[in-house]
Amino acid sequence: MKFVTLLLLLFGFSFDRTVARIDRESVSQEELWQAFSAYWREILHLPIARATSRDVQEFLVEYVRSKIIQMEARRMGISLSVQEIEEYLERNVGNKRLSPVARELLITEILTRRITDRIARDLEIREGQITAYYYLNLRDFKLPAQVLLERYSADSLDEANELYYNLSSGAPSRESRERRTGQAMWYSIQTLPEVVRRQLYPYEVGKVTKPIQVGGVYVIFRVADRRGSGIMPLDEARPIVREKLLREKRQEAFQRWFQEVSKRYSVEFYFGQL
Repeated sequence: MKFVTLLLLLFGFSFDRTVARIDRESVSQEELWQAFSAYWREILHLPIARATSRDVQEFLVEYVRSKIIQMEARRMGISLSVQEIEEYLERNVGNKRLSPVARELLITEILTRRITDRIARDLEIREGQITAYYYLNLRDFKLPAQVLLERYSADSLDEANELYYNLSSGAPSRESRERRTGQAMWYSIQTLPEVVRRQLYPYEVGKVTKPIQVGGVYVIFRVADRRGSGIMPLDEARPIVREKLLREKRQEAFQRWFQEVSKRYSVEFYFGQL
C-alpha cells in the first residue's frame, strides 16, 4: 500500500492527534496534512502519491520553523500588503490562484526576506574579501571560447538576402521597418546552435551567416569580436563575487538570528504520531 494511502487512513481515524507543539500552540495531523498537501501539489508540483514519511517529517520541521518566523515578524512589526504578496507570487510563482494554505507558506518566504533586510542592513563586503575569494576560486571563473554576435532580422527573404549581401561585403546596412538590428551579445561557441556554429566557423571577425528562418522572420548573425577560453578578469568578476558573498552573509545572519529567537519558544515534535 502506498504511503499516502496509509497516511490518509491514519489521519482519517485520528485527525485530532498533535504532531508538534510551539509553546501552547499545537499542530494537529489535520493541519499538517492540509499544509503538506498544498505544498506538495501547488508549490512543488509533484504527485502526492510520491510522498514518503521522511518528506512529511522534514516538512513538519520546516512548517514549525515557518510559524516561528511569522510570530517573530509580528513581534518586529513587519507586515505585508496585499499588493506586495501578489507581486511576489507573480514574479516567483507565476500563479496567483493558490489555495489560502499555499499562500500562507509563501508569505513566510517574503517575511524571511524582510527580516533579513532589517538584520543585515549594515553588512559590508570589503575589497580584500572579494580579491581573496576570486583568487582562491579561480576555477569558478573559467570562461569558454566566446564570440560577440550582432543579430539582424528581416521580415522577408528578399530583404534578408540584401542585408546578407551588405553585411558580407562591408556595405552599410540601412534600418527600416522590415529590417532591424539587435543588441550585440557574447555567446559561448559550444552553446551556439549547429546551424549557426557551422556557418560562422572559424569565427573570424566579420563572418556572416546566411539568412536563417526563425518563425516568421529571417535572422542573420555577424561575428563582431572573439575571445579565447581563459579566466574572467577580476574587474569583471568583482560584482559577481560581491553579490555571492553578500548573499552568503545574509543567509548566515538570518540563521544566527533564527537560532537566537527560537530559544524563546518551547518546541516539541511528536514524530511517532505521523
